[in-house]
Amino acid sequence: MTKTNKKSNSSNLFRKIKNKLGSSQAGSLKQAEEELLENAGNRISPHQTPYYSPDQVNVLFLSKRGLSRAPLAREVMRKLLHFSDHFGSIRPSARGISDAYDFCPFDKRMAQAAEKFGYQLSGNSRRVNMAELSSANLIITLDRESEEHIKSRKFYIRGQVRPVGLFLSAGESPYIADPFDREDTVDARANYDHIIRSLEFACSNLLKQLPSLV
Repeated sequence: MTKTNKKSNSSNLFRKIKNKLGSSQAGSLKQAEEELLENAGNRISPHQTPYYSPDQVNVLFLSKRGLSRAPLAREVMRKLLHFSDHFGSIRPSARGISDAYDFCPFDKRMAQAAEKFGYQLSGNSRRVNMAELSSANLIITLDRESEEHIKSRKFYIRGQVRPVGLFLSAGESPYIADPFDREDTVDARANYDHIIRSLEFACSNLLKQLPSLV
């Protein structure tokens, strides 16, 4: 299929969706259509994407940048799954939502802090695309930005969406703290340690509730 045909088919698809949903969501649909056309030339088969597997449940962690919190959550979940009855049946993944940080290396300070807890972080941030959102069985938003990102794209998300606050202690912030947005009086190392412990707590609770979510 040529790139021109892909664009034509994508436009026809969104025209049908608009007719069903009405004009109230036209703005969001237009934004989604633009994203779809942008990625049309680079789209590959679902069986070739890092998030797709017909035999595995895909759990996608999302954060603003995808540099520290999301990849750490993925590694924490991987370790928990390794010692659980769900090993081999669930695949955790991590993405950011910002174009500005696409392909940027993971946060080095987070990688150093995570190593003390037994986690290895290496690689680059990747911005989530519509195919990845659509193929995820469960999406966990880690901050306000990723939560808002999902709210404007619900019409092509087929899986469940849950904010990380549901798996944190009552009375705590409903989001995982942003390591790049802290008060000057807060020690950086202590802040990273707190983020790691918060994600360990949240992922542990998530693992317990997975059977009812996917």
